[in-house]
Amino acid sequence: MPLYEFRCPACGPFDLHRSMREAPAAAPCPTCDQPAQRWYGVGFGRPATGVLRDAGRADRARVDRAYSGEPVVTGPPAGRRLPGGGRHRH
Repeated sequence: MPLYEFRCPACGPFDLHRSMREAPAAAPCPTCDQPAQRWYGVGFGRPATGVLRDAGRADRARVDRAYSGEPVVTGPPAGRRLPGGGRHRH
């Protein structure tokens, strides 16, 4: 199950494992039992490494949305084309 971040108005942030179907609903705070809303944060400060090193801003934003648990709608790839003109050599 994915891990989501929630913010309690009295106690502050806490993490909770929930199914994707239950993710948008408010969760009870483990300390004070008040309803807490899900927090959608942005993953700033991660160095671009691996496959994201050459990714564009839109691709990185899509990955950040996926990490935050926000639904991601993708379309055709926005990156550069690979050499070879799309010829498949299997």
